[in-house]
Amino acid sequence: MNNHESGGEMIDMAERPDNGRAGRTVATRATRANAAQRSGNGRPDNSGDGIDSDGGADEDESDGQLTFRTHTDDEYGYRVTYPADWTVEPEAPGGASFGARVGSAGAVVYVDEDLNLTLGEYVAAFVDDLAADGHVQALEALDRRDIALESGETGRAVEYAYRNGMCDEYWQLAYLFVLDGTTGYTLGVDWNDDDRLEAVAAQIIESFALKGT
Repeated sequence: MNNHESGGEMIDMAERPDNGRAGRTVATRATRANAAQRSGNGRPDNSGDGIDSDGGADEDESDGQLTFRTHTDDEYGYRVTYPADWTVEPEAPGGASFGARVGSAGAVVYVDEDLNLTLGEYVAAFVDDLAADGHVQALEALDRRDIALESGETGRAVEYAYRNGMCDEYWQLAYLFVLDGTTGYTLGVDWNDDDRLEAVAAQIIESFALKGT
């Protein structure tokens, strides 16, 4: 039987649901980025597309060189900041994706409902999916830590480096997992290693909060 250790617990892999998060994040982002680069069109301008992002919520980063906006989802009750020059697109169910207009960096939020998992199991399911993703090669764990959210919850962040088999480039990713009862929130940021976006990814991850708590 295939077991995986997480948070001090041995987890039976056969009992954990296959939710496919890695497939709809890392591989999907890489496909979109490569298609945009091949076409020469970059990312589409999504202004006026109905995405609920607070245009007036820009804030300067400490070095004054980058501003962020806040994306708020009232239905699923979360908010997250992202670079003001990135695009925003809806992702079902209840999520959103964010993409740099130049380059291949991006972020994504997914909401999973009716979960019966611990936080450790939620993270481990993603890591298993990631390791099984055929586009993810030479996977290297960089960091795993708990993050105290502004809204009071504790989320778990993981960081990995890998070689993207779709384009033979080295990429990095940072993901945050949060549980609120039986609802799970996954926030991921991934980028080409050459872009050096570690600080931006950290700011996005640490900005995530649940509303009304």
